[in-house]
Formats: sequence, structure tokens, C-alpha cells
Amino acid sequence: MAMDIFAATDKKKRPTLALFGGAFNPVHRGHLALAEEIEARLDLQEILFIPTGHPPHKDSPEISCEERKIMLDLAIGDHPGWRTSDIECRMKGPSYTARTISALAIDPPPFFLMGEDAFADFWGWGHPEVIVSGSHLVIVTRPGTKEERTMEAFFTTLRAAGGLDSFSAGAAVTRVRRGELEESVWPLPNFGTTLRFLRINAVDVSSTDLRKGLSGEDREYWANLLPDPVKSYIVKKRKYQGFPKK
Repeated sequence: MAMDIFAATDKKKRPTLALFGGAFNPVHRGHLALAEEIEARLDLQEILFIPTGHPPHKDSPEISCEERKIMLDLAIGDHPGWRTSDIECRMKGPSYTARTISALAIDPPPFFLMGEDAFADFWGWGHPEVIVSGSHLVIVTRPGTKEERTMEAFFTTLRAAGGLDSFSAGAAVTRVRRGELEESVWPLPNFGTTLRFLRINAVDVSSTDLRKGLSGEDREYWANLLPDPVKSYIVKKRKYQGFPKK
């Protein structure tokens, strides 16, 4: 049964920090808008942005982890409570999220932000049980994700947590996706954490499309999706082939 996190965990241990990981290749206004919405919705004090080092199931980004962190630092500026971590830049070998969360060892467990599309593959990640034991999962809606894949990931997580009311869980997931509910939260008793499905209003921007756009004829449109300090850095360092047009 869905419930608020206050009913699912000790109030004194409610997270005030969220982990926001990703390639950030490059960081754009969509990332910042999402962070602002999550900050407000979850009443956060801190957000820790973590650029991916060496993703285990895909090629590493052509822009180094260190440079993507620099762009993140430029993008978040002096926003209170927002900071970056180079933990995955320094890690040797593949950047498994389970390794990162274990290395951070944050107590109480933080929120861990994940797109609905990524969550659909969550149980194929390395040691997902470590992630769900070490963080409260916050899954945000993402256009284009097939509902049946989202539903299966939720059912798998709730079964692993020691119980499943498939009717209420399925109905709640559907209502959030349709916009009839803003969020739904389930306790995960076997892990001591929670699972939250959150409908967001932030602008959805694809970094893949952005990189392509920066080298195309509509580069000015795509460049406007970059925070100004990031745009200046990209121009100065001549990153992303074709931008700016000479």
C-alpha cells in the first residue's frame, strides 16, 4: 500500500540529501530544472551531482569525467546545497552505482534519483540490492518509457522487499503516469528504505539530441539549452564537434 515516507521510516532519519547521477554530457537546463523540482518536492537540503566515470554497459563519454564535472561546477554555481562529486572520476574500472553508494556510505541513506527509463532495467544492474539497501529510490516519470516495463520493475522491487499488493501498486503506478497522482510511495521492509514514483513537470531534454544539435544547423537553438557558463566553456575549449559554427 502506498504511503508517505514519514510512515515508512523513522522521521528522524528522513533523508535531506539526494544523489543525482548521470553522464551530464553536457549538463543542460533540463538537468537543473529537474534538480530544482526535486529539491522543492522532497524538501531537500542538499543535492550531490555525480558524473558517470566508466559506464559498464556502454562506451565512456567522449568528454572526460573530469571535464564533465567542471561543467557541472559551472552550471550549479553557488546554488545553496548543490555540490558535485568526482568519486566516479577517481574510481578504477566500471562505474557501478552499487560501488558508488557503498563508497559514499551516507547515513541516513539518501534519496537516489533515477529516470523511469533507467529504472526499467534496474534489476539488470550490478548488485541492485546494494543500491536499494543504501538509498531511498526516487523514480521520476520519463516520456517514451513503456508502461509494462515500468510496472515490471516496480513489481520486482516490491517482491524483493518482502511483500506486494499488485492491485494497489499497479493502480498507483498507472495513476502517476497519467497525471492523476503526483506521487506514490511504498516501504521496502527487507531493505529499510522506500520506493517513490514521482510525476515531474521539468522540461525533458535528451543529452544525445543536444550533442547532435550542437553540430547541426539548429545549433543556436540547442546551445540555448545550456547554462551560460557551460556554453562559454564549450566554446572556449572547443568541445562537441561543430559548435560553434565558424
